[in-house]
Amino acid sequence: MSTKKSNGIKATAQTEGAVATGAQAPEADFNDTIARNRSLKLVDLAAMPHPPTGFRATDPGERKRRIRWLSSDHRAEAVGALREAGTRDLRAELGQFAPEPQRGTMLADRVTHSGELVARAEKLLAYAKEADQIAMSDALQFLEAEQKQYLNAVEHNDALELSYQALVKVFAMRSGAIAEGIAQAQAKVTAAPVDPAAGGK
Repeated sequence: MSTKKSNGIKATAQTEGAVATGAQAPEADFNDTIARNRSLKLVDLAAMPHPPTGFRATDPGERKRRIRWLSSDHRAEAVGALREAGTRDLRAELGQFAPEPQRGTMLADRVTHSGELVARAEKLLAYAKEADQIAMSDALQFLEAEQKQYLNAVEHNDALELSYQALVKVFAMRSGAIAEGIAQAQAKVTAAPVDPAAGGK
């Protein structure tokens, strides 16, 4: 193997070693959030809570039909009004059809809690998505480096095909997905309606 190739493999191995140990690459600067986020320890799955027992997601269409919409921008004002209602004798002041004031207090607590739950979940989801994207990117770079050397080596030793079936499969699937995406894009262009004003061109 040439010196150039040897140096390339050595550099790749050093980079991959840094990723595997969670170490930050020496050349990464402080403002490189991807490099810093790559070095963070992943949240322990056992520490993540699950939805309460019995939760079953409602069909989005059903939610749209039945749930009234109050913007989160109005959350603080809504909570204030609910707490205000909890201090009043609503039925004495507003009539027999007014809601129970105790329910206003309960809803104020629940809305405050659910809003904080959403905020924390969205922050955790943003972290999880980026951590996953970084990990998948690092995995692809590793596999591409491996495949490059495999394609060179298998030309001289075809017995390697039996030992690297998983590597071959992942790139075959990836190539197929890329080809399918290109075909779908071309089909959309072909199926685009012709503008009569353009004279059918």
